Formats: sequence, structure tokens, C-alpha cells
Amino acid sequence: MKYLGILLINIFIVHTNFAQGPPITGDKAIMLGEQTLIVKTLSESLKTEQGTFGYFPLMIHYLPTSNSLVAIHVPYVSTPTESGMADIIVRGKYQIYRKDGKAKTHRMALKSVHWIPSGVKTPIEDYGIGEYQTQLTLISGYETLKHGIGAEVGYRYVGGDNADFFKIDANFGLPILKPTYPVNQINFYFEYGSEWYTNGNKLILFAQGIQYAKDQVTLDFSIQLPLHESEGFAIDRKYKLLFGARYVW
Repeated sequence: MKYLGILLINIFIVHTNFAQGPPITGDKAIMLGEQTLIVKTLSESLKTEQGTFGYFPLMIHYLPTSNSLVAIHVPYVSTPTESGMADIIVRGKYQIYRKDGKAKTHRMALKSVHWIPSGVKTPIEDYGIGEYQTQLTLISGYETLKHGIGAEVGYRYVGGDNADFFKIDANFGLPILKPTYPVNQINFYFEYGSEWYTNGNKLILFAQGIQYAKDQVTLDFSIQLPLHESEGFAIDRKYKLLFGARYVW
């Protein structure tokens, strides 16, 4: 009975996470089941002193196994002067560590992300700057039925004469409703992101978001603010609004 109880708890954790997305502006090490297909978007409206930038990606994620993921993002971008397709992004993720306990789990994963210069050139690395970029990160996540804590640490190579940077992110998730299956949950997310450039520039961001997960659908909203931004950037950020949606097959 003891082992049966642990098994049922672990199954419950998997199902309660089934329709809950990752942190809104970040990523998580916990993955869904084998041969799962995810179609999602996370539209962004970035307000700067130089004007407003819009970013509208179509993201297709597929899990060949329960511990691996491959994805392609095809985005559209608008800048104060032009609009069109942004850089196509391909990514892969592989879970390297998993330890489950009673109503809790700790996972770690390696992630590789590549920006292929194929669209409108912008002054923002995440949208595309007309150069090839590649990023390697380690993701760690600890989740219980009461909260979730995650972190991501890595390095991004940026082509051309642009500075590379280290990426250090952290996120905290707080479920509001009691866990149920099928999923019906509201999550608050508190997320910190930072970029530490090899030329001395640095960018530190905070995002406050809310997420609603119902069955196979997840909806996200977040507002992101700069806590620190060096003067060497081509744009001066004011705030960013993010709207997301996800469906899982």
C-alpha cells in the first residue's frame, strides 16, 4: 500500500502539471509525457523610449520521449520603422536528473537554443539582430503541490561584433486553488531575469504574472519591468506586456 500511495501521488503531480505551462517569461525542467504535442504563443508588447516593439511567435513543441523536447518558433515582429518575420528559433531540451518524493519533485535539464537570421533586424537579441546566436543553459526546478521554484543559468554566443552574455534567471510559482484533476488552477508567478554582457553591460528584469490552466488549455498574462539597465543598450526599456496561450495534445 505504501508504494501504491507514492505511485498515485506521483501520477497526481504529473496530471496537475499537465496543463500548467512553464514560468511565463522563463522555462522549466519538468516535461510532459512521451509523444506530447504543444502549440503555444507568447505575444509581447515592449514599450521603449525609441517606440513600441511587438513580437508574435507561433511555437510548436514536441516530446519524442518523456525526458526530451524539440521545438521550432516562427515569429512575426514589428518595430517603430518596419515589420515582418523575425528570426526563426529552434531548440532542444533533455532532462538529465529526476528525483521524485511524496508530493514533490526535483528535475534538471539541459537546453540548447539557436536563432537563425532570417527576418527583420532589430536591436533586441531575443527578436533577432541579423546574426546567428546560440545559447546553452542548465535548468533546475523544484515543485510541490504548494509552490514551485526554478532557475536557469547559461551562456549565449552572439555573432558579429555583438557582445556575448551570461543568462541567470529565477522564478517562483504559487498555486492559488486546491490541486484537482482535471486541472483547474490559477498560478501567480514572480520572475527575475538577468543578462550579464562581456562588454560590461547588464540588464536585470522583474515580471509579475498570472496563469490560468484548465484541462489542456493554459492562458498567461504578465508585466515585466526593468530593475537595472546599463546605458550602453540601443533601446531604453519602459515595460513589457506579455499575453500567452497554450494547447496540449
